[in-house]
Amino acid sequence: MAEHLRIPFENNWITKNILGWIMLSLRWVLKTGLIVLIAVMVGAGPVWASNAPVVDGLAAVLMDVETGEVLYAKNPHLRCPPASTTKIVTALLALERGELDRVVTVSLTAAEQEGSSVWLMPGEEQRLRDLIYGLMLGSGNDAATAIAETLAGSEKKFAVEMTKLARRLGAKNTRFRNASGLPAAGHYTTAYDLALITCHALKNPEFAMIVQTRNYTLPGNRLQKERLLYNHNKLLWRYEYADGVKTGYTRQAGSCLVASATKDGHRLVSVVFRSKHMYDDSQALLEYGFDEFRLVKLTGEMFRETAPVQAGVTPSVAAIPGRDIMAVVPADAVGKVRVKTMFKPEVEAPVTCLEEVGQVQLYLGDKLLDAVPLLAAEAVPRRTFLFNVISWFRRLFVDKSRYIQRFFRAGSRLG
Repeated sequence: MAEHLRIPFENNWITKNILGWIMLSLRWVLKTGLIVLIAVMVGAGPVWASNAPVVDGLAAVLMDVETGEVLYAKNPHLRCPPASTTKIVTALLALERGELDRVVTVSLTAAEQEGSSVWLMPGEEQRLRDLIYGLMLGSGNDAATAIAETLAGSEKKFAVEMTKLARRLGAKNTRFRNASGLPAAGHYTTAYDLALITCHALKNPEFAMIVQTRNYTLPGNRLQKERLLYNHNKLLWRYEYADGVKTGYTRQAGSCLVASATKDGHRLVSVVFRSKHMYDDSQALLEYGFDEFRLVKLTGEMFRETAPVQAGVTPSVAAIPGRDIMAVVPADAVGKVRVKTMFKPEVEAPVTCLEEVGQVQLYLGDKLLDAVPLLAAEAVPRRTFLFNVISWFRRLFVDKSRYIQRFFRAGSRLG
């Protein structure tokens, strides 16, 4: 009886499916666990090198300004209250949208903002440019609100535009509720997002000039005397390569610093959130970046290539890269970087100016670092019947005449 009840394993449909389900579940758990482990590892340490500094801050990112390459990351996508580093976005939006010589009248609401201020008074008039200096050097919450109300009608509407700007720049994990960074529900960003935004902002010459300014005199007027403002960013004094950008502090956010530095033409941005040693953390990250990495950059002026053209009035056309070719590589690998140029197999006339004719690629070993389209530097018309006839006569007579001239010159020398 017992023998009759035993069912061979290979024919037991129920057993096979249960075990199969268990195995699939186990594989999913292992796979998910591995993904989580990888994500934790990436979020907890440097992307490239193993000798990165130990950062006290809760979240931190080191990013190359030109390429957006992340060189160090600690909890890069953790949502954090940014405090006054919010004002980076306020300033950028004001520079993009406003007329810098526009006169702004400070409202009572703006003048009564709590926290840090540049002592604006209700009814006081200041140029938008001066308010941006007050915003970025003196960290004026009053200046932030005055700017927001002037450019958007209200601070709430301006905050919506700030969030839209962040989204446009690729900062998808960011939302603003005000222009100053004062604590507010739903007001957050990440170290990665703010680094991305700051890299973009530093490419605005006016922004870059403002954030590296150590002191600035806010003009006086009928209501206020002139005010001398000192930049809150002490890294500008303590680190020789520092050239920006903004500090921040609230009890909720802790001490925050977005810093930039440039050395030998290489510019980096560091973001540190909730750090008891924000200046030490930032300087250590920036020095690590300069010590361990190099920016390899090939500009259009350095590039000389020609693309073959079929059926054109000229057999080739000069090719120029659509933008600078660049990548960040470990310092000891610069000599191993190679450039590869590829042209389309058949570029046929007519060719328009800036038409894509190929691609230039930057490699480190087998790893593709950057790829940029090659564009025609000028137009190349297609050969016509008339052009072919003229070319034939030119070869027939001009070339022959040159041959005859050389023949007679040779004869005269013999004579």
